[in-house]
Amino acid sequence: MTDFDDRFALLRARFAVRAKEEALELERLAIAGSWGSVRDLAHGLAGRAGMFGHGDIGDIAAEVEEEIDQGREPRDRVAALSARLRDLDQGR
Repeated sequence: MTDFDDRFALLRARFAVRAKEEALELERLAIAGSWGSVRDLAHGLAGRAGMFGHGDIGDIAAEVEEEIDQGREPRDRVAALSARLRDLDQGR
């Protein structure tokens, strides 16, 4: 492995560890009706998830962001995104 590969593997592992925290934060923000904050978190997840090989998470996060931009409150999609993040944290 190269130094780059080692660093990238470390960043990918950190992404997985943070997944559970971000799942909880998404749920908290959605319950509070803080859709702008949900959108911001989903936007960040959409970019980072794809970069680390989790395109499915990135796709759901992008859908959440898009729905909020269209004035909707995507509670079901937030729940799906949260569940997927929790699965990632469990190594699935």
